[in-house]
Amino acid sequence: MARLQTAGAVCLAFLIAVAASSAFATSTRPRGVAPAGIAIDAGAGSFAVTLPAAVGADPIIVHYHRGQDHGPTDPILQVLPGMGRNSDEYRDAWIEAAEMFDLLVLSPRFAADDYPGVAAYNLAGMIHQGADTRTFDDIVVRDDPDAWLFAGLDRIFDVAVAATGSQRTRYDVFGHSAGGQLVHRLVLFAPDARIDRAIAANAGWYTAVTWDARFPYGLAGAPISRHQLATAFSRDLTVLLGGRDDGTETRGRLRRTPEADAQGLHRLARGRFFYATARATAGSGGHGFSWSMQIVPGVGHSHARMSEVAAQYLYGGGN
Repeated sequence: MARLQTAGAVCLAFLIAVAASSAFATSTRPRGVAPAGIAIDAGAGSFAVTLPAAVGADPIIVHYHRGQDHGPTDPILQVLPGMGRNSDEYRDAWIEAAEMFDLLVLSPRFAADDYPGVAAYNLAGMIHQGADTRTFDDIVVRDDPDAWLFAGLDRIFDVAVAATGSQRTRYDVFGHSAGGQLVHRLVLFAPDARIDRAIAANAGWYTAVTWDARFPYGLAGAPISRHQLATAFSRDLTVLLGGRDDGTETRGRLRRTPEADAQGLHRLARGRFFYATARATAGSGGHGFSWSMQIVPGVGHSHARMSEVAAQYLYGGGN
């Protein structure tokens, strides 16, 4: 089968230099029964899944592609789209990789009507609706983690495991743009989430890992302890940045507030700031630090190009 096309010779050199980890889960413990009517056959399709009641009352659609040779020990990847919530297009960008690497790709669509704006999606429903998301003045953090969107991702994984007979106990996750925001907050604020490897790609702004800025721009007032932060640092998170997602990029909407601009004036700068600040905080706190950052030369705010690179990064190490 033909290898994925990369973003030119320079990007190819980057890909070759990256080694992918691929720990397989071999547990055979029962994982429940798939809800009636849900079948995940080889190829592309979609299914509806009801999330935990605290997360959302209505079923959401999950677009998927299951590789023809995907078996019980093969990886499961969740792909989180940007603010367009175009999960079918994000799924499509991973079809070639799904066939090449025997993946099950799941891309949930958290529709804007049901999960509106920054509060419900980028911030995973961690703050109450009705907050002024232009200023984040007087926000109220929802004190029930089971109501945050992260719990829905575990539910989607459980449904897929039951429908396919998978033996996997953890899933990988890739998020781009607004989805990248969701991913890095998943790593920070959901210590029990059953994620294995996480990639946050081309996020527009971050919850910086510093106690010197207030939530959601920083950790002051955030629902996280220093012990939980140490757990987050032990996760396998990659901050994946487009080398041309800089001041020349016009695609996507970039948040412009004094707090966001303090992280940098474009996505590339903000991603570098997020990673450097996290590394410094880990060092000053005496924590281990398992995160990494990769910059993809010649790529801007393109979910398709970043997906190609992420696929090779996660699964292209000789699989």
